[in-house]
Amino acid sequence: MADRMRFDESQIQSYYNRIALPEDKRHFSVTSLSDVDKLMYLDLLKKHHLVTVPFENLTLHYSWHRVIDVSIRHLFSKIVTYNNGRGGYCMEVNSLFHILLLSLGYDVFMAGARVYSPERKVYGGFSHCVNIVNIGGVRYFVDVGFGANGPLFAVPLQLGQEHVHVTPARVRLVREPIVQNVNQDSKVWIYQHKINAESDWVPMYCFVDFEFILEDIRGMNLSPSKSVTSWFTQKIVVTRFTTKREVQDDGDLKPVEKALNSGPSDEIDGALIIDHNKLKWRRDGRNILEQTFANDQERINALERYFGVSLTVEDREAIRGTAGEIKQWRGY
Repeated sequence: MADRMRFDESQIQSYYNRIALPEDKRHFSVTSLSDVDKLMYLDLLKKHHLVTVPFENLTLHYSWHRVIDVSIRHLFSKIVTYNNGRGGYCMEVNSLFHILLLSLGYDVFMAGARVYSPERKVYGGFSHCVNIVNIGGVRYFVDVGFGANGPLFAVPLQLGQEHVHVTPARVRLVREPIVQNVNQDSKVWIYQHKINAESDWVPMYCFVDFEFILEDIRGMNLSPSKSVTSWFTQKIVVTRFTTKREVQDDGDLKPVEKALNSGPSDEIDGALIIDHNKLKWRRDGRNILEQTFANDQERINALERYFGVSLTVEDREAIRGTAGEIKQWRGY
């Protein structure tokens, strides 16, 4: 077995602080839990992660170096230690979540995924990753790094099941060959999403069910972060899920730790999305907030207000003159 890094108890405690996990819900090992409790705890951790740690590509725009470092120590510092609200894209957040699960005693490995292009109706190469967790002989796939259409909980690798998403959306898994395969007997798991009962199923990505090691993840990371055809390098995208408890009576947002009490009233009901110069908050199938940013300062303000992300002056200035800049920039 690989001598892979594990978090110690103090690091797990810091991780739990970052995802606003209540003190009475904190375990440092799941090995003594029943299979049912292991699955429930996995879903609890995933929910807290999705609500508190944004899916984002800010490093590719708001930094002088534009380098995505997927080493675990760096990711822990960036996402947990620095306390600036940062998250990351798939290779970052799924790698960090993988080490958390491994450290808690889950039977887990990472696997590679290919993202589907609805415009071209084909899959790209390996540029995404997921975690696969074995609990009581049942394998579940877990993804905390795919934005607003990603799964909300651990999805069993089983056919013929539909699962709830943010109302009225649904998700499911099918196992089929993909169109580019020469060998049509070779099947992969395909994660599909549909926005409501009347709409068609749309593939999001396909994934394999054998292990990708961290060295594979580092190699895959070069495609979204360096390719000239990658949208990650062309515009800023930030997403986090929201709960029913997010809004106070005055319409403002609650601090995220008060929006998560691990009860039925804090179920995920929507997502906040920044797509370049636009902000959207979608809840229960409808948009309750839409804003177009006139300049970069407005986007920076939204990052702090809705995502808890704070950027240094140096990072803010690094976007000037780049593709990710909102051109009517007025200074800070």
